[in-house]
Amino acid sequence: MKEQIKKFISYFFVGGMAAIVEWITFAIANVFLNYMISTVIAFILATTANYILGRVLTFKNYKKKKNDVLLVFIVSGVGLLLNMLFMYILISILHFPIEFIAKVISTGLVFLWNYISRILFIYKEKEG
Repeated sequence: MKEQIKKFISYFFVGGMAAIVEWITFAIANVFLNYMISTVIAFILATTANYILGRVLTFKNYKKKKNDVLLVFIVSGVGLLLNMLFMYILISILHFPIEFIAKVISTGLVFLWNYISRILFIYKEKEG
């Protein structure tokens, strides 16, 4: 149980770092592009950062498989769809006034999906 708590805390840190990458990228891209396109660009960069940091910090003892990156992007792709759905609901339906705050809320809602899906689908084998 302690190991799962440590892993969650580590992933929370990794997710936080990836979220910062996502939010900065979104803020910059959103100046020039539609919020949905900005969301996709931010997703690609943040997912890459999340994979690299997650492998180095959280799932470092996991034996790497050939398709790890592909699995991360597939699972994260579902997260992207959820993120875009939340963005659409907040901005286009509920008329949330600040797109960046909607992005932060959406990221928070998708965080648990990202963590649980990595445990269940990507790093499900015993570490070591």
